[in-house]
Amino acid sequence: MPTHDRFSVGFVTTENPHSLMHMRTLEVLPEVESVHVCHLGGGDRDAIRQASTKIASETERLEGMLKNDVDALLVSVRNDECPAVLDAAVDAGKGALFEKPGALTAGRLRGIADAATTKNLTMGTMLTFRNDPVILDVRQAVDGGALGEVMAVEARQVTSQVRYRDPNFWLFDKTKAGSGILSWLGCHHIDALCYLLDDRVESVSAMVDTKNPFPIDVEDTACLVVKFKSGALGTLHAGYHLVGSSSGYSGARYDAFMALRGTEGYVRIPLSERGGYSLNSIAEGWASGGVRDYSFTLPDSPAYGGVAGEEFVRQFLQASRTGAPALAPIEAMVHVLDVIEAAVESSETGRTVSVG
Repeated sequence: MPTHDRFSVGFVTTENPHSLMHMRTLEVLPEVESVHVCHLGGGDRDAIRQASTKIASETERLEGMLKNDVDALLVSVRNDECPAVLDAAVDAGKGALFEKPGALTAGRLRGIADAATTKNLTMGTMLTFRNDPVILDVRQAVDGGALGEVMAVEARQVTSQVRYRDPNFWLFDKTKAGSGILSWLGCHHIDALCYLLDDRVESVSAMVDTKNPFPIDVEDTACLVVKFKSGALGTLHAGYHLVGSSSGYSGARYDAFMALRGTEGYVRIPLSERGGYSLNSIAEGWASGGVRDYSFTLPDSPAYGGVAGEEFVRQFLQASRTGAPALAPIEAMVHVLDVIEAAVESSETGRTVSVG
């Protein structure tokens, strides 16, 4: 029986690149006392078992797992399978933290969000930049006026080519994934920019395409120009483009970057060089610092996202007890999917598309 400071977690998994990483997170969190695993199909069950000493039960039936006294669910399944799992969680009165994007369409996920709100359930998604120490630092600087009025932002998320990620994997099948690079990786950058600006995207003009020489039917290349409700403009370039990577997902190469530029200052975040950013500001209270270069020596952890990832899941579990919001609530992912759908429509029609 879970106590007030201990949690029993239901872990729902299929063949997802992050499932083993999530199990490692649950293993290192001291407040997680037991894990009830539901294998919905696919994936390396032996690796999941070997990664945890906390597995209290295993089943292939979701309803069987939900009969256990679990506090909340951690869901790491295929995109097309996730909505049914979240529906079952809502029906059972359980909060859930799910792998992004959580659904094939924004409309499907919005319905789940509405149902969870009605029951005061905590639904969160793995948009983990929201607890990254660099992103948190930059958000404080933006909130503190270091940049003045933000005029423009940019983001880049380029990673290993499709050949290193298995072209036959479900992430490259539109019926199972929904979309490609945008919903799997670009989503982090779309949400991070919204989070840093405390804003939402209003309209999108985009070109997306499939450029890798494999018969996949989702976009592997995307170039977006966005306008935020505040009036700030932004760009996002995302693609499976890099050669020389190791195979798989855990060791992929990345060329990732963010920048925000305002009337009083700018910030550069070289995300591929984990643990730092540069800030230059002439705003009152900041001007004396000149160009500030910040670096972080991040602590080690086997958890997904390191110690920051531990804290991300810990916050969700604590919030699930009271119905408080997750760090990355389900509504944030709904908005990201709205942006992605607008980008795809813009590319198909050649028009700027309003979001949502």
